[in-house]
Amino acid sequence: MNIYDPNLQTHDPDRQIGEVFRRLSSMKSLHEEGFARVVHAVLVALGRAAHEEGERRARTLAERTAPRSGDVRVTAYAQRRRPDPDGFDIAD
Repeated sequence: MNIYDPNLQTHDPDRQIGEVFRRLSSMKSLHEEGFARVVHAVLVALGRAAHEEGERRARTLAERTAPRSGDVRVTAYAQRRRPDPDGFDIAD
């Protein structure tokens, strides 16, 4: 599949999906094992692309929500007033 095909350079999702199915159905002329390998490869490629897109979106979200260097950090009062976690303090 040529990803630089002008037919795929469109923002119409229905046309893009139709093109994938058209090309996949043209592979039916292969013998059964060959067609099974093609289908498996397409499914692996779709999974990989979906995973990469999910990671890209997660990175974008993390960058937007990450604290900036100039931000003021506010800590809850209860977290600031915690007793010392050192259990060996015997000076009461």
